[in-house]
Amino acid sequence: MTDSIFFSLAQNTALLLALVLLYDAIPKRQQSYFPPWGLVLGLIIGGIGMTIMSSPWEYQPGVVFDSTSILLSISGLFFGGLPTLVAVLMTSAYRIGMGGDHLWLGVSILIASGFVGGLWRHYRRAILTDISFKELFFFGLTVHLVMLSCLFVLPLEQALTLLRQVALPVMLIYPGATVLIGRLISRRFDLERDEQIRLQDDFLFRNQFTSGNLGLAISSVSQRWIKVNPRLCQMLQYDEQALLRMTWTEMTYKADLAAELVEFNRMLAGEIDEYELDKRFHAKDGSLVYVHLTVACKRAHGKVQLVIAGLLDIGRQKQAESELRASQQQLALVLNSSDLGLWDWDVVSNRVERNQCSAQILGVQVDSLNANPCLWTDAIHQDDRPRILEALAAHLQGRSCQYKVEYRLRHDSGAVRWVLDTGRIVARDPRGRALRMCGIHSDITERKLAEESLSLAASVYNNSSEAMSVLDENGTIITTNAAFCEMTGYAAEEVRNKPIRILQCDLNSQLFYQQMGTAIEQTGHWQGELWQMRKNGEAYMIRLTVNTIRDKEDRPYLWVALFSDITAQKENERLIWRQANYDALTGLPNRHMLLEYLDAGIRTSQLSQQGFALLFLDLDLFKEVNDNLGHDMGDRLLVETAKRLKSCVRESDMVARLGGDEFTLVLMDIDSQGRLERLANQVLNCIAAPYILDDETAYISASVGITLYPDDATSTEELLKHADQAMYAAKNLGRNRFNYFTPSMQVYAKYRMRLIQDLRQALQNQELELHYQPIVELKSGRVTKAEALVRWCHPVRGMVSPSEFIPIAEDTGLILDIGNWVFEQAAKQSAYWRDTLGTEVQISINESQVQFRDDKHGCRDAIALLHELNLKGAELCIEVTEGLLQDADIGVRAQLKAYRDAGIQLSLDNFGTGYSSLAYLQQCHIDYLKIDKCLTNNLTASDDEMKLCEAIILMAHKLDIKVTAEGVETEAQRQRLVAIGCDYAQGYLFSRVVTATVFAQSYLQPQALDCKQQNYL
Repeated sequence: MTDSIFFSLAQNTALLLALVLLYDAIPKRQQSYFPPWGLVLGLIIGGIGMTIMSSPWEYQPGVVFDSTSILLSISGLFFGGLPTLVAVLMTSAYRIGMGGDHLWLGVSILIASGFVGGLWRHYRRAILTDISFKELFFFGLTVHLVMLSCLFVLPLEQALTLLRQVALPVMLIYPGATVLIGRLISRRFDLERDEQIRLQDDFLFRNQFTSGNLGLAISSVSQRWIKVNPRLCQMLQYDEQALLRMTWTEMTYKADLAAELVEFNRMLAGEIDEYELDKRFHAKDGSLVYVHLTVACKRAHGKVQLVIAGLLDIGRQKQAESELRASQQQLALVLNSSDLGLWDWDVVSNRVERNQCSAQILGVQVDSLNANPCLWTDAIHQDDRPRILEALAAHLQGRSCQYKVEYRLRHDSGAVRWVLDTGRIVARDPRGRALRMCGIHSDITERKLAEESLSLAASVYNNSSEAMSVLDENGTIITTNAAFCEMTGYAAEEVRNKPIRILQCDLNSQLFYQQMGTAIEQTGHWQGELWQMRKNGEAYMIRLTVNTIRDKEDRPYLWVALFSDITAQKENERLIWRQANYDALTGLPNRHMLLEYLDAGIRTSQLSQQGFALLFLDLDLFKEVNDNLGHDMGDRLLVETAKRLKSCVRESDMVARLGGDEFTLVLMDIDSQGRLERLANQVLNCIAAPYILDDETAYISASVGITLYPDDATSTEELLKHADQAMYAAKNLGRNRFNYFTPSMQVYAKYRMRLIQDLRQALQNQELELHYQPIVELKSGRVTKAEALVRWCHPVRGMVSPSEFIPIAEDTGLILDIGNWVFEQAAKQSAYWRDTLGTEVQISINESQVQFRDDKHGCRDAIALLHELNLKGAELCIEVTEGLLQDADIGVRAQLKAYRDAGIQLSLDNFGTGYSSLAYLQQCHIDYLKIDKCLTNNLTASDDEMKLCEAIILMAHKLDIKVTAEGVETEAQRQRLVAIGCDYAQGYLFSRVVTATVFAQSYLQPQALDCKQQNYL
């Protein structure tokens, strides 16, 4: 069966090849220009198909196989719709004429083959000449898979039997035949395309070579011309035969030959394939012909075979350039003599040439400017660059007939110069693009300044907020601006040709006007302040400036008056001056005015040789009034204090408020110390009188420091400083008194300042230490408590007493950092003793009132530290003074409660010396009372002290409060304390203040505990 198929296919292939030969035999010109060519081709293909169908391989009656499927699919792929449609119709008709049982199976295969071919042609992207073997093979597979699928129009069993027998031979042979026929036709298309391209190239070359404005020549490697076109002959004035007998080197101008030979040899060596240059040829008449030469080569096997040259006559261009250079040289001479800068811009290469005047405008050397064109562009003002680029783009794009722009340029000296830049395009390429642009720029700085000055003057006159008017020599108004009319209330027509005196005000004296007129006549100008009258009769103050304009003979003929309304300004100045110099609350002079007054007083005293006194006054207990009665009541008290102080002094004296509760009194011409002291006592009594504040009565006092000029100070700063020091001395001596400044105060002040600096340094350098004093339980003699006391070992002074630096720390706020440090160290020490010695020791920590009253007091941090150290609250005790409880506000009570809630106990220090109150003890839940050592010291000498201590202990025990006695120094004192039931005691009898190490060795070791217990019983 396979042999039959192959034999049939071989017969059919011969017919298919005949199709290819027939296609080649038809003239291509007839194919292109004969309209029914598609129909004729379809008839030929249909005829071949019917011939193929006349000798098929018959598988069984009515079922035949032939290569018509190959024919029709190839037709659809290569020849398109019309020929294939005609062929399908012819072969289908022939198949119907053949008849048979399976007629429509054959017709469907014919139609499917043509359809698949046409569909493949429609959807493929590349041209048919690029079709590959692989694509043709897949095309053949697709066509014959479709053909085999058509067998399923038969009964299924018959179709499957038929497929099993013919599928393999068909799929092995038919696609290969499709590839063979397809490649033959594809190759024919390749030859057609190559021939068409060759014909087009030949046509284009012949047309370009023989016509056009470009001289063309083909030469050999030996530099002899092989072929030249008519244009080249015309350019060089030789006929073609004459040029072919010559070489191009002998016709080249000698000066240009060397440069071209270098490029020609490079091309022969394979370094380049083409080159361009401008050169000159000798024409037949002896003239020189300028040409732009473009040379390319054709290589074979890596060697140059032919050289093709194109020559463009640029003689006119060169002549124009020469003439332009000459013109430019002449223009440059003219421009250099006229201070105009010249620039010449090669747009293509972006090179700019400028002349000497351009360099002078910029302030640089012309050589430097031409070598570095960026010197000019970089000097252009940043704000002007967009405007320049826009103007330049508009001219280059043909939207403007000229490039013209004014811009600022920064001179090399740093000065800003104005430049007028103008230019035009002088050369374009054939497409209209700019090749070259020339122009000039001139320095217009003086003109711009003049224009700006005139514009500014006009703008100022018309738009100024200040009124302006011009007067003639008789004082008659000639013109006014809008501000004049707005300020005076007159319309311009109402005052024109009217005398200026219509604006005069009676608040200015006639003498004032006479003096002003005299000054204008003598000096030509006047400036000052005066009152003026509006149209409605309202007086207002102005600041007036009058200037004289003189004619060419220096005679005054016009006056320009400029004035502004300063009424509101004067009122504001008065208000600002008062705000700057007076206290807003009391109406007294403030610190600024006091300083000026003292400076003036010193100058007056130096002239009169009479001194004066400065009293610095600070109110005692004012803070309590502010805290308890509120700030409004505090302000009322300050206002009343100001009134009282003013009532104590003369009008020639000054009372000032420095701020807060500080006041000063400056008493001039003090002739005796007795008078000064009487006045000081009067001030103290005046302040000490009760203050009635609504339903409340407040009592305060004052501490007064007194300094004398020139006895105590020679400057304002020293006066204030010394008076302040004297005031603090009076406050330290008990308040409600005055105190004179003494030199020792200055010494102490310096010492105090130095101590403050050292204390700050001590905190940074960790110079502070924490020592401990044992607290003994009197019944058992055991030491289970200790008081932590801070000590300062100064690197120079040695040990500094706490009584010396603690008050200073409280004044400066350093007590906050010191207090936090003490709490942290004590807590860590207690935890350390517990962890290492297994002994719990309650450590008492003193906290200042300043710590409790500061919003940033570390109460929360302290409690957090206990949790971090896993320390019981009862292992710490906070010691406070009665003063804290007496003045305790809500914030202080909240902090005390927070300590209590954390388990930390509270101890009331120095009990019995202040305003002791049982209410405080109950409200604040005090755990311990510490009897002050002033009571303990007199236990053995006074029965009264004994009874007082016993009463305190009994009272405390009734309130479930333990009692600690401080300052126990003798055995007799201890015995008496035991007798009256005191719980704890501390003092030198038991131990002085010791370091943590000594304390642990002495009281926390087991043997030490036993020994000490025996000693204290």
